[in-house]
Amino acid sequence: MKIVMRVTTRILGLAGVALVGLACGALRQNLRSQFVSYRGAWSCEEPGCAESSTVQSKKGSNRGELRINQVRLQPHAGLVFYPGTPVSGMTASVRDCKGKSKEVPGDHIKAPGKNGIGSEKDSWVIWIDEGLVSDLQVGSGDCSVLVVTTHASWSDGSTYDCEGAIDLGG
Repeated sequence: MKIVMRVTTRILGLAGVALVGLACGALRQNLRSQFVSYRGAWSCEEPGCAESSTVQSKKGSNRGELRINQVRLQPHAGLVFYPGTPVSGMTASVRDCKGKSKEVPGDHIKAPGKNGIGSEKDSWVIWIDEGLVSDLQVGSGDCSVLVVTTHASWSDGSTYDCEGAIDLGG
């Protein structure tokens, strides 16, 4: 019985040390402002507008911590992600209601200062258009929502993933 208690105590102690290590790593990354936040989605009020003419969606909902903005792809919508400190790179994928995912091409990922949205000069924009999502399931109800996941990286090797979503049913 004493051996079982010792082994159990050691296992719990090691698990505690591992959790503290992970928590300290996350805290250290947070203190360095190595995070990304979703700022919302921008789209055209009229079909065919330029990136610079898009407006922020004021309609949407939350599903847990996921913010879902209502937009139309006419011809595109931009999801805006703000990094706490400048990142060395960002990639993204888009996922439909059935779990099918597709990588967002590099030319659809715009770095700060190159994104075309004047009020978001310090943010990254992921542009979604009909061509990009043509082979994904887009319908009504839950299937009108597309989830974009970004993967940001910093030069010290730190990474951070952030999600935002658009509802095309509105």
